[in-house]
Amino acid sequence: MKGLPDEILLHIVSYLEPAELVSLQNVSRQFLHLSRDNNLWKHLCFEHSVAERRRRRREITFEGLDPRLAELVRAADTIAGAFNTSLHNPNAPSAETQAHRNESKKKAALLSNWDPTYPGERVNFYQDFIQRHAPHSISWFQSARHGHQDDNLHHEATGAGLLFDDSGMADKLVAPLEDGSISIWDASRHQGRQGRIIARSSIGLLPNRGSDLDHETRLRQSQAIMTETGAVECVSIDSKLKKGYFAVQDVLNEVDLQTLRVISRTQFPFPITALSEAHHSTPLSVGTNWTIHLHDTRKPPSLPAAARCELIGGKPANSFSRLDTGDFGGHVSLSQPGALSILHLPTSREWDGNGDIWIGGRFTSLLNFDRRYFPRLRGTVHSGARLSCLTTIPHSFIPHDLRLGRPFSSPSLLREVKSIPGHTLITAGEYKGKGSLELYGLSSEPTRSINSSDNRTTRNHHACYQNRQTASSSKLLSVAPHGTRLVFSDGDGHLKWVERDGSTPVRHLNINNEPHNSSQSSVQVGLEEGWGDIVQKIMPTVSTYLHAPTRDAPLGEDNLIIWTGDGKLGMVGFGNSPAFDADELEDLAKEKESQALRTKEQEYGAEMRRALEHQARELRWLRGYGM
Repeated sequence: MKGLPDEILLHIVSYLEPAELVSLQNVSRQFLHLSRDNNLWKHLCFEHSVAERRRRRREITFEGLDPRLAELVRAADTIAGAFNTSLHNPNAPSAETQAHRNESKKKAALLSNWDPTYPGERVNFYQDFIQRHAPHSISWFQSARHGHQDDNLHHEATGAGLLFDDSGMADKLVAPLEDGSISIWDASRHQGRQGRIIARSSIGLLPNRGSDLDHETRLRQSQAIMTETGAVECVSIDSKLKKGYFAVQDVLNEVDLQTLRVISRTQFPFPITALSEAHHSTPLSVGTNWTIHLHDTRKPPSLPAAARCELIGGKPANSFSRLDTGDFGGHVSLSQPGALSILHLPTSREWDGNGDIWIGGRFTSLLNFDRRYFPRLRGTVHSGARLSCLTTIPHSFIPHDLRLGRPFSSPSLLREVKSIPGHTLITAGEYKGKGSLELYGLSSEPTRSINSSDNRTTRNHHACYQNRQTASSSKLLSVAPHGTRLVFSDGDGHLKWVERDGSTPVRHLNINNEPHNSSQSSVQVGLEEGWGDIVQKIMPTVSTYLHAPTRDAPLGEDNLIIWTGDGKLGMVGFGNSPAFDADELEDLAKEKESQALRTKEQEYGAEMRRALEHQARELRWLRGYGM
């Protein structure tokens, strides 16, 4: 075996099953390199995919059909397909050789139609296979507590955001708590530190309840303020400037994450319902129940009175033709409440005829703004669904007629379409009581893009979009890209992964069926009473835009961080061992607390001993004077 070239060894290795390939990696460095060949694992991902398994099942079903009917089906597939499966070619040396060539063409076409990657995109298919098929685990972040451990003062998170490092990998998890404080957890791969609380602000920082109040009053008032609105997109983190923006009712708090001090507080006319992604080079978009604002963090905060406005003329009509009625202090007045998700597209992308800001919410249309002409509305795209979350992937949308399961397109045509620069706008929400997942193409090629300035967009059969696709029996709450897949959550507690076509399933889990450790006893009690938890927000640990597109994420670090309806924060990982153990984190915290208490006791004892020795010296000195 040692004398064989790597090409022959790789061909031999390709006949092994995935579990055997993993074991082979322990033999030597050479076999470790061969067993992680990217092309090998790409073929394994394809062969174990749902689409390919379904196709093979159909072929087996055809064998049991009437021979004449089976032949008719194969003939139809041949006519519709891009490859020829005929065995009778007079120019071929033999039928067997021709069959082998046809089979190779067929396999290449099937692989090309399944391939989720785009030109220039780097994917580690070994990691991709793990995320598709390996066991999953949920590691819960260390509980945020105040006071002594026996007091059981656990405080739920009322939002969450990620601080990324310069390479685009998650570094810290930042969350406001119901007591008005801010906690920061280590979200990186630091051994022994991941999942631990590394910083904590004082109680009442965000609702501005200071030390002039006693502890109980400050805690009670902070909890009432922090839990009143319940906005999901209430936290936005600027990873470049190390700043966080936290919406509490109608006030936007700008916080320095290095010192955990409030830099400014800006009041808005109505309760804040959504914040866009914070980026130091562009203003932050702020959505309230009735207005949309651009908040330039470089400007000093305005006085609360200057931000107040009033809607005149009673309840507005349910028409989007009156969304932009003028510049009321630099903001847009909405005719329907309220914005729930705001998406900023990267400004460096090639112009595609649409603006940079997309807004979705309880209204049934997507709102599109060009930041250069804000607050003028650029256009709308009718959805029909009420949307909870917007996100995007930096690749063009591939319609169903070019994907697996439809009449097969040629690999060259598919590569040509994928090479067109663009983005895919992804929305999640609810339509007629069902979960709705929608995809819209944004591209510089007019035939491959929707156009928000054209109100007939969704009537254009040549436009690239996928509208109101039922993805769940309950409302979708959040959606995010995850590697070569999309992942979304619904109102039943499910996390579901699908291919980039938005419909082909990959895997799923329900957080209510996952084992919970002792630190999550409150969750267990809730389940015993018949209540289930949900995932309100999904946060990938790899930034779509900060991470270089020509690099693949390090092995084991492309995970998901979730914020649940019960205010818990967890990390969904893949593999045989979880990322970290909450029980161990709590034990370490207890040990650290006990050690700190022992240190204080020792310092107090040493201080008392010094005081007593000083007193004894004074008494001896006084006795020397006969006193």
